[in-house]
Amino acid sequence: MKRFIKGAIFLLAGLVLFNACDEEENITPSGNYSPIRGGFPQGNTEYDSLINDIKQEYGVYLLYKDITEEDLNRDWVSAGTGDIYVGGYDEERDYPAWNLPEEHLPFYVSFFYDYIFPNISKEFAQSTFPVKIYMIHNLRTEPRDLGGNGDVSGTNTDPFKSIKLGNFDNWAISFKDEVINGTDAEYSIRQQRCIFMIQALYNAIEKGEIDSPNEFWAGFDFAADKKMNNVDPSKTNYKYKLGFIDMINDNFGTGVQKQVWVPDYASETSCYYWEKDKYPHYNLFTTYIKNAMWLTPEEFEARYPSSEYPMTKEKYNIVVNHMLNTYGIDLVGIARGLDK
Repeated sequence: MKRFIKGAIFLLAGLVLFNACDEEENITPSGNYSPIRGGFPQGNTEYDSLINDIKQEYGVYLLYKDITEEDLNRDWVSAGTGDIYVGGYDEERDYPAWNLPEEHLPFYVSFFYDYIFPNISKEFAQSTFPVKIYMIHNLRTEPRDLGGNGDVSGTNTDPFKSIKLGNFDNWAISFKDEVINGTDAEYSIRQQRCIFMIQALYNAIEKGEIDSPNEFWAGFDFAADKKMNNVDPSKTNYKYKLGFIDMINDNFGTGVQKQVWVPDYASETSCYYWEKDKYPHYNLFTTYIKNAMWLTPEEFEARYPSSEYPMTKEKYNIVVNHMLNTYGIDLVGIARGLDK
C-alpha cells in the first residue's frame, strides 16, 4: 500500500512538471481560443516589461511575434469568403516577417501604455477588450484564395489596415513606417487612439455595458430638429444653440475619408438618427463622445463657445462626467494625450 501511494505521488509530480513545461511553450489564457506560443512576454526588453505590467493590471496580452494567418483571421463563424488579413509585405508571405521590427516596439507599446490604458478602468478593459491584441508589421488584406485554381474572393481596395477589431479573441493594430519615422506621428497617434477607443465603446454599447444618462436627453427637440437652421449662426434655431453638434467620422480623417468632420452634416435632413433608440452608433450621445475624445476642452470651447451655446456646453459636461464617473473612461485624457 505504501509503495502504491509513493508511486502515485511520483506520477502526480511528473504530470504537474510536464504540464508546467507545456504551458511555457503554449499558453492559453482563460476564456481564449487560440494559444500564445513561446511564452509571455515575448522578449526581455524594458518594453516587454511594460507589456507584462499591462497584462498583470488589465488582463490583456500585447503580442508582436509568431502570429499566423489562422490567428489573425480567427472568428466565430467563417464563410470562407472575402479578404483575409495578413502582415509583412507581398514578398514576405511567411508569418515571421509580420513580427514588429525591434525599433518599432517602443512606438507600439507607448501607444497602449501612455495613451490607451491610462484613460480606461480595469473593469472596462476586462469586459470590452479581447484577451489578445496583435501588434502587426504592415497589417493589410489580401483576396482569399478559394482553392488554388485561380479563383479569389474579396475586394482588397485599400490593402493597409490600421486597426482590425471584432474578432472574439483578438484585435490587431498597425502603424505605417512613415508614421513611426515621420514628423506627423503625434497627429497620427491622436487619430489612432480615437479610432481604437470609439470602436471599443461601440462594442460596449452594443453589449449593453454602456448607456447614456437620462439627463443628457432632456431638452432636445427632436420633433423640430429637421427645421433648424444649420447655416446661419445668428438664427435662433441654429443647431449649436439647440444642443446639436457636428458629426465626426469614425475614422477621424484616416483612410479613404480624409476629413474628420462629416462633410454633408449641415443638411436639414441629417439629424433624423440623433434620437437615443435610432442607430446607437450615430446618435447624439455618441456624437458628443467623439467630439469630447477628439477635441480638448479648450478646443471644444473654441468650436462651441459656451457663452453662445450654453446647452452644448452643458451636454458636453454631462457626457464627460458620466463616462468618467460611471465607467472610468477619461474622454478628456484621450483628447489630451500626453499633454495633461
